[in-house]
Amino acid sequence: MLRETVGHLRDLPRYRQILTTLVRYGYHDVVAALHLEGIVRPIERVTMGVDTAPQDRPRRLRLVCEELGPTFVKLGQVLSTRPDIIPEAYTIELAALRDDVRPFPFTRVEKILTEDYHVPLAEVFLSIDPQPVASASISQVHRAVLRDDRIVALKIRRPDITKVVQADLDILKNLAQLAERRLPFLAPYKPMALAREFERSLKRELDFTIERRTMQRCQSQFASDPTAHIPYAIEAFSTPRVIAMEFIDGVGVDDLEGIRALGADPAAVAVTGARILLRQIFEFGFFHADPHTGNLRVLAGGVVAPLDYGMFGQLDIRTRERIADLLAGLIAQDPDRVLGALEALDVRGEQVDPKALRRDVSELVHTYSELTLDRINLGLLLRELIAFIRTHQLHIPPDLVLLIRSLVTIESVGRHLDPRFDIACQLEPFLRELSLRRFHPYRLLKQSTQTVENLQRIGTLLPDLLSQSLESIKRGELNVRFDLQGFERLVRQLTRASNTLAIGIVIAGLLVASSLVLRVGATSLAYSGFACGMILSIWLVWNMSRG
Repeated sequence: MLRETVGHLRDLPRYRQILTTLVRYGYHDVVAALHLEGIVRPIERVTMGVDTAPQDRPRRLRLVCEELGPTFVKLGQVLSTRPDIIPEAYTIELAALRDDVRPFPFTRVEKILTEDYHVPLAEVFLSIDPQPVASASISQVHRAVLRDDRIVALKIRRPDITKVVQADLDILKNLAQLAERRLPFLAPYKPMALAREFERSLKRELDFTIERRTMQRCQSQFASDPTAHIPYAIEAFSTPRVIAMEFIDGVGVDDLEGIRALGADPAAVAVTGARILLRQIFEFGFFHADPHTGNLRVLAGGVVAPLDYGMFGQLDIRTRERIADLLAGLIAQDPDRVLGALEALDVRGEQVDPKALRRDVSELVHTYSELTLDRINLGLLLRELIAFIRTHQLHIPPDLVLLIRSLVTIESVGRHLDPRFDIACQLEPFLRELSLRRFHPYRLLKQSTQTVENLQRIGTLLPDLLSQSLESIKRGELNVRFDLQGFERLVRQLTRASNTLAIGIVIAGLLVASSLVLRVGATSLAYSGFACGMILSIWLVWNMSRG
């Protein structure tokens, strides 16, 4: 049992720490449901029967994540973006998780830089500020000056963070597997698939090479846009655990007085920030998944500089068109268009009532039927859409969740800068452009050409395929294969059931025969039959209870 639950003995102390923390913060019911009480420290086990206020559970879950370190802080932040999985009270509380943690010593920073650059730091930098500009759970940032007087930001990954994160990810996957098996109400949310997706996302964030390529890609996309400034990375001084990039000054996007001091209008900055994100989504299909106020800086003239390129979403052209259909259907209050777009986006569930689904979509969109475009709160509308998806237990692709989160966040930032900011109006030209692009003559010609090529390929292959199939039939070599999943298990269960029935018949025969023999006076033979019958009966009951 311990081998199945823990997986590797070396992870047992960390398992105990995680489970003990859950118990200490009142999540003993989860530990008990997973049958892992035996791993919890005895001193904590005495509190497992103590009830705690259910309305306080979201706050306690946030405290659990904070206490368990970087992996669980990141997990909490990811869960805060999934209102389709967890209730709103939890997403609001987990959204308060911050990466601000105690910085690691500057001596470790120097050691990492020296190991990665293979030269004395004095040959690379004129100076490095020992006080970090920012310190997060995965990395911290230091301001430095290169030998050519360029001011750079050095983003440095925490020492040994990859080992810590990998051990935690292995434990999370084991716990997700247990939850999928022992907590049936979680099955529709596919805990194992969520754990694997989280692992993929976190490993990409740990690899600074990927983040550096993302910065370069965004730079090329906005090279001709004077209102957006993407910081450049310095290849010569960047490694998988260090990014040397342009140091961005400016002011925070939530600093209204600072923006005005730069000679910029906050309302214009709101439009610029929204347009940058909407171009990323609908024009490039590669968008910033966390555009909150801490990741947006404003430079002179109202230029917006997005920061932190660790979390990006990606959408192909077909998905973008379907998202455009969804948003257009919501804005136009068209239930059929919304349902069609959700189906095309693969937002579906295993046991869905179509009538209830259509009724709730109609109620959702008609709630806004009396509002004009400039009065629609798109953020609220998208949150209600997510609540609807959660109510019907529909599965939603991760990139679509990131997209909705980005739109809600950028609208919130925009309304902070300008209370009259209307992201729906900013969306309209992008949706119209996507709709027109579908019917562009070049695209229609390209699709027609591909269709003709596919038909030609099928027409070429079909005669040979039919000829080979007919030859196989004539030779008696045509095999039909049925793949019945779980068939072997079914056979074993039927065999066991038939054997149990046969033994039951034998027992009944022994008892009846022994009764008849006893009536004619052969007591020793009768009692022997009774004894055999009783032994077989006890064995049968034991075998049935074990199965």
